[in-house]
Amino acid sequence: MRGVNKVILVGNATRDAELHQTKTGKSVANLRLATNRAVRTATGEAAEDTQFHTVICFDRLAEVTSKYVTKGKLLYVEGRLETRQFTDKQGRERELPHIIANDVQFLSGNRGDKTQEATATTAEEVKLDEIPL
Repeated sequence: MRGVNKVILVGNATRDAELHQTKTGKSVANLRLATNRAVRTATGEAAEDTQFHTVICFDRLAEVTSKYVTKGKLLYVEGRLETRQFTDKQGRERELPHIIANDVQFLSGNRGDKTQEATATTAEEVKLDEIPL
């Protein structure tokens, strides 16, 4: 049986999307997404748990998201989870999870905007260590 690696998030962009180019000339956009969920504290009080996610978009999807994703926009993101491994400044091995997006839908914004959905038609593989973060 094959495994499933699918992530679906709905949250707000915490900053404007940033467009970069890889060494091979591919467009890459990075954005941060905050998701919230209601929780109860140990004392029974209502609270919110906020998680922050790094989302990476490639090619045409990167170009569209970098143009329209601004801080505060409500987004639907669908993609897969990948982990980037690296050595930090202290020499420790670290891992950072990222969502590689194949679909981004803009749930808030101008109603007359015809670019409410940006979907990648092909997901070409790019090594995560080529992506400037």
